[in-house]
Amino acid sequence: MLLIQIIAVAFIQNAFICTVRASSTECKCTPSDHCWPSDDDWSTLNDTLSGRLIRGVPPASVCYQSSPNYNPTSCAHVASQWTNSSFHAEDPISIDYPIWANNSCPPIFPNGTSVTGDPNAGNRGCSLGRYPVYVVNATEASHVQAALKFAKERNIRLNVKNTGHNFPGRSTAFGSLSIWTHHFRGITFHDDFKPDSCSLNTTGEQMAATIAAGEQGFTVYEAMAEHGAIAVGGANPTVGIVGWFTGGGHGWLSSTYGMGADNLLQATVVTPDGEVVVINACLHPELFFAIRGGGGGTYGIILEAVMKAYPTPQTTFFSLQLALLNPNATSEYWDLMAYIHSEMPRLNEGGMQGYYGMLGPPVAPTLAMYGAFFLYDKPNGTVEALFAPIKDRLDRESGLVFHNTTVQWAPTFFDMYKAVIMPESVATGGSAMGSRLIPKQTVTEEVEHVARMFEAIGPKLDVDIQGFAANPVLLGHMIANSDNRDLDIGLNPAWRDAVTHLIVIEGWNEGAPREEIDAVYEDITHNKTYTLRELAPDSGAYFNECDPFEPDWQFAFFGKNYQRLRQVKKTYDPDGLLWCRSCVGSEEWVEEADGSLCRLEWANGKNTE
Repeated sequence: MLLIQIIAVAFIQNAFICTVRASSTECKCTPSDHCWPSDDDWSTLNDTLSGRLIRGVPPASVCYQSSPNYNPTSCAHVASQWTNSSFHAEDPISIDYPIWANNSCPPIFPNGTSVTGDPNAGNRGCSLGRYPVYVVNATEASHVQAALKFAKERNIRLNVKNTGHNFPGRSTAFGSLSIWTHHFRGITFHDDFKPDSCSLNTTGEQMAATIAAGEQGFTVYEAMAEHGAIAVGGANPTVGIVGWFTGGGHGWLSSTYGMGADNLLQATVVTPDGEVVVINACLHPELFFAIRGGGGGTYGIILEAVMKAYPTPQTTFFSLQLALLNPNATSEYWDLMAYIHSEMPRLNEGGMQGYYGMLGPPVAPTLAMYGAFFLYDKPNGTVEALFAPIKDRLDRESGLVFHNTTVQWAPTFFDMYKAVIMPESVATGGSAMGSRLIPKQTVTEEVEHVARMFEAIGPKLDVDIQGFAANPVLLGHMIANSDNRDLDIGLNPAWRDAVTHLIVIEGWNEGAPREEIDAVYEDITHNKTYTLRELAPDSGAYFNECDPFEPDWQFAFFGKNYQRLRQVKKTYDPDGLLWCRSCVGSEEWVEEADGSLCRLEWANGKNTE
């Protein structure tokens, strides 16, 4: 009898709490709340959208016998494509990094082991996790407007996804209605574009491209190549253009032609109140300022963007492979890595830009560095002359490291891009990352400090191969642009002084208990990224590739621009309809342990009476 009473009291308390929360706008409605729309409500929305409402179903649910859509043949296809970014982009809810959906439904083999190696995945079963409950497959402005209106009237959490290629997990949300922009398609080339109703463009008419919100890097590069042109896009061919440039946007062309945010001329946006507006330097200039590096999914839903275009350059490709030969000289190896970084400002000023990684076992057999760099419209011999001082030192230290370089040439950027670029492998397991924009002055004047930082947070030789999760990887992006520092845009000003964007990544074995995963996040945030912050305390981090638990994210991601961006958020989205982790204005809300989203005051217990 006592047990029944306890259960009854708990039920009443839970119902009361749910009613209190749902009776106000302090928390977004979730599927377990009485305020959640009925099936009839969703059906009415679907009618408004002409049948474009999709119920969220994890693609790998076909692998689970308990799922009504169980299909072994379909499961084999999902499993074969799970690490392919394009597969996740073409699914309404799936994302490249399913850890952000609690990895709630990975594809499994018949024995229950997931394709990423978790032997207990089958036993846990498949659930929706933190994937969206419903998706609007938007292809026109009215679809976006209907979704915004429904979410606002029903107090439902809203999510925005194009490809799902977002490291900090901003492409999915628990209990949400998602606006899927992936099928906004189309690229139009302009020989003589001029922004609407605006004479502030000092360059006058110029080459440009109107790019729909669903387009990705490769398709943009391909379309530009047909006109003998380029537009600045991301390094990865499957990254969506809009989410990329709103966070800043770096790529193979960035040092020479500017960041993605630098190159935006105009955009068409649906604001949270449902208005469709064209924005540029003259029309809604503060909103235009904000979307140029002030973060995506924050101020409105972008339908299309007009980006600058340039004549395609002749392109040189330079690759570097370097590996430690003497396992007893790891400190000397990191001294060498710091020296190479001290040379990066000179290399970058000479026209080199690109990406590199510093790896260890088991990814590489020893400590190693791999780099790939592009140069544009440079005379033959330029890259060899730039690299000559580094080569001299590498030759002198032939007992410490092995090195190899290659040089290739192509008449156009796209010819070279197609030849050397490979898509990123995604959804391979869980990992945490931290990053920092490292200034030129730091790498040239604090070489010893840089060496010891690498040694402290970088990969080690003495690791258990079975413990791959314990060996971090360092990624470097020598792609910053300082030429456009006078542009009045929302981009983090730290980009203008940086020579490299440095990332540290640490993973865990699939199926690891929550406490082990939390320990990795703790290590990244409070040890490894802390070390990066100490190296460059006045710099910042890249919004799109960051530690999602960065403690001082307002300064780290946006610098001195934060207060201005915050005012734009208040102007265009005063009710907080659009929310994402560590986005401008997100501090007014708290994402609770169960995934629900509540205003800060309510979450702190101030409005529960």
